[in-house]
Amino acid sequence: MKKTLFIILSVLSYKLNAQVIANSNTGNLKVIGALKIEQPQCYSGDIIEGVYSIQNISTTDTIYISQIVSDCICIQYAFNEKGIPPNSTDSIIIFFMTKNTPPGPFFKRIFVDYDDTNLELYMEGNIEVKRPIYKKGEKPLIYKPKQIRLNNPKNNS
Repeated sequence: MKKTLFIILSVLSYKLNAQVIANSNTGNLKVIGALKIEQPQCYSGDIIEGVYSIQNISTTDTIYISQIVSDCICIQYAFNEKGIPPNSTDSIIIFFMTKNTPPGPFFKRIFVDYDDTNLELYMEGNIEVKRPIYKKGEKPLIYKPKQIRLNNPKNNS
């Protein structure tokens, strides 16, 4: 009985998660392109900068983003605080600091709150550790972290 209940709840949870991702682009702000940015490989210490293009599809109201919240303190952001005028396009930039994140796959959810609604953005990828290279008689070559800038892809995935 417990196993059957667990299976039913798992299936319902999966379907609900799929609906959340499908319905997270509602309201007067529309993400141009995909809601998810993927970085298949980065190294510990890198900063992944995700640029999401957004459009105000309202014809009369300026939209003000009230807050951006993430499931991790390793996420920083930048957005236009003066609002997005009607029928115009702007961007939200999400910075993922990988320095204190453990190596391996990651999946980050970012919630953008505006006008009593919100939309969800996603970042996904894999963090690896780059070890120093030691050569006899020389200083070790130590990896210098990079800032990787990514735009959200045009097709929704």
